[in-house]
Amino acid sequence: MSASTNHAAVLGPGRMGRQIALAFALGGSRVFLVDAKDRPAGGAAAVFADARREIRRDLALMAEEGVIAAAEIAPALDRIEERIGLNGLDGCGFIQEALPELVDLKRDVLGRVSVRVAPEAIIASTSSTISPKHMVDSVRGDQRFLVVHWLNPAHIIPLVEVVPGRATAAAVVERTVAFLEKLGKIPVRCADSPGFIVPRMQALLMNEAVRLVEEGVATPEDVDRAFRAGMGFRYATVGIFEFIDWGGVDILHRASGFLAEALGDDRFRPARLVEEKIARNELGPKTGRGFFDYTGDRREAFEMAKVRDLLRQLKRRREAT
Repeated sequence: MSASTNHAAVLGPGRMGRQIALAFALGGSRVFLVDAKDRPAGGAAAVFADARREIRRDLALMAEEGVIAAAEIAPALDRIEERIGLNGLDGCGFIQEALPELVDLKRDVLGRVSVRVAPEAIIASTSSTISPKHMVDSVRGDQRFLVVHWLNPAHIIPLVEVVPGRATAAAVVERTVAFLEKLGKIPVRCADSPGFIVPRMQALLMNEAVRLVEEGVATPEDVDRAFRAGMGFRYATVGIFEFIDWGGVDILHRASGFLAEALGDDRFRPARLVEEKIARNELGPKTGRGFFDYTGDRREAFEMAKVRDLLRQLKRRREAT
């Protein structure tokens, strides 16, 4: 049987696995939701019953909010088939592992599934921190293995991080990106490094938020409120590097130096690349170049576009309240 991405398998019916299966099904793929775990009698049935409940609930919410049409619910549910064990997956062209973040568990299941699926099937791990180099040697056919990291809730968040290993074939990366784009996702490529892009930044952000509470600087409620109304609002339309440039690389440099000294903590010291930008006077739009190029009419176009995006977002926020 020829393997096709129109037929996918998700290994693990937990929270992330069921969300990914839902995204596949809404994108038109037939999907096996697979329980690969040894469980007591009736254990798998209970897990699958909870998965069906959650998938039905989320589809209903998507329809209520106008994200999908109500007519899409039944076909999406019909495309999801529950499976126990790793046999019978030879027709699946895309295998997405969605197991707990345990290296040994992932390596064991990835190794076992890699000898049971078609040679051309793409095998992906959904790890949020474990890079491909820590798992690839357990997979038969290392050229078809990569990390495809979905963000929770996977059926809603557009971003998916695509992390090839050293041996991953370029064609496999291209097929993966095309498949994700067909699902309506925004795939971003990332080098083989622990934590990738979002989890690495997020771990720092979340720990710093907890430290603010530990130190009595603010309550959890006020930290969350500040994030939603400030950073969350801004970064919904302005990228981090766009904002560094817009505010000024020199502003980041001075703020970082002050925080490092005032708090007595080197984790706030400016990054080496920031120091290099300062030395070259590449401070952002005001000098014509920061992390991006603002020569000619690019500065005015950039600043107008960002202000316009933020104003539109403010308008939507006010209309919603």
